[in-house]
Amino acid sequence: MLSELKKLINPQRVLTEKSELYTYSYDATRLRHMPLAVVRPVRREEVVKTLKFASARGIPVVPRGSGTSLTGASVPVRGGIVLDFSLMNRIKEIDTKNSLVVVEPGVVYDELNKALAEKGFYFPSEPGSGKVCTVGGMAGTNATGIRAVKYGPTRDYVLAIEVVLASGKVLRLGSKARTTSSGYSIKNLFVGSEGTLGAFTELTLHIVPKPTHFSTARMTFNSIEDAANAVPSMIEQGIRPSVLEILDSAALQTIRSFSKVELPEAEAMLLLEIDGFCDDVETEVKKATEICKASGASRIEYSKNAVERDRLWEARKAAYPCLARRSPLLLSEDVTVPVSRLSELLREIRRISRKYRIRTATFGHAGEGVLHPNFLLRDKSELGMAKKAMKELFITAIRLEGTISGEHGIGFDKADLVGIEHRSSLPVMKGIKKLLDPGNIMNPDKVFR
Repeated sequence: MLSELKKLINPQRVLTEKSELYTYSYDATRLRHMPLAVVRPVRREEVVKTLKFASARGIPVVPRGSGTSLTGASVPVRGGIVLDFSLMNRIKEIDTKNSLVVVEPGVVYDELNKALAEKGFYFPSEPGSGKVCTVGGMAGTNATGIRAVKYGPTRDYVLAIEVVLASGKVLRLGSKARTTSSGYSIKNLFVGSEGTLGAFTELTLHIVPKPTHFSTARMTFNSIEDAANAVPSMIEQGIRPSVLEILDSAALQTIRSFSKVELPEAEAMLLLEIDGFCDDVETEVKKATEICKASGASRIEYSKNAVERDRLWEARKAAYPCLARRSPLLLSEDVTVPVSRLSELLREIRRISRKYRIRTATFGHAGEGVLHPNFLLRDKSELGMAKKAMKELFITAIRLEGTISGEHGIGFDKADLVGIEHRSSLPVMKGIKKLLDPGNIMNPDKVFR
């Protein structure tokens, strides 16, 4: 079978050696499984050939970008073929008159923004893995990032897609127009589907002018509830931050212990940034910090230049690396609730941590209600308790009118629990999957089992 596959695709881009396959057996989770082969296409026709080949033989296919998934979404849990899109990395068109860019799925996020910056534009989602993650992977998980509070998730920027179904059929969905009221939005089914419905071969994305002015502030609080309650107060009073991050005391303590970043002792910290095209951003930041002061902020720091802005950002950028150093067995989640219920979720995270005796440290995108509770395990013996704690965390997020995933996706890790949130719609989701992928070859066991 492998020799047949190599006749379809340049054999140098069909990987079968164990040492090569191993690098595709994992992502950013603990999950491991070896694929049978890896195909590295360079054009759509090779994707079509591979999927027709796999469909005829019932072979699982896993589309893969950079493998930065935090849910096991890019791990080939049933073996089969990994479609590595890293060589399909062309920026095909930058159209500033219509504020759009046409790219292949393997384009790296930061590389795209370097090209756009030369034209004065920006693709603003800004995920934490932006230096390495691909645009196709971002669309596959509907990724967000630190600027989503103002700019929204990836789905808001996907104008059109070219996608290949399991059968090898090519669909072109959407258009270059910014808005449409023409029929069902089939395009949006694929954005966030984690490769379970088809494989992207081209994406047309909306882009925005790159801001020229930034103003940043950092506020510390003696109560995490006060910090959380300041968030909806700012939004209610018309503040539109481009960044509004929160870190709890455990995250701050870890950063102090495992980095050279200087931070005051505090129960919580908010990092706020407002961007735009004039000096009004400083007025907006001052207004926002006054609200925080009224909510109980004990200390406020402002940036007066780019150097000070970078200094204020140090703590947030150091959070995940420092937590990983503190606990090699780090489980990071991304439950999301309405911003008015942030303080309730933070209280529940601490309660769950005490109940299951699992250390946690929490940070996240407070401006859109996304929290990343990080379970810091001492060793593998705590994995069982951690799974129970996470299940209770997901149930809590749903009870607080939220979701079990704000930006990481479902992947393999949460596939058994997705019914908690989608009880009534799960049969509909499974019906769509069966219609578009009747042989269940596209990234099986992801999103739901």
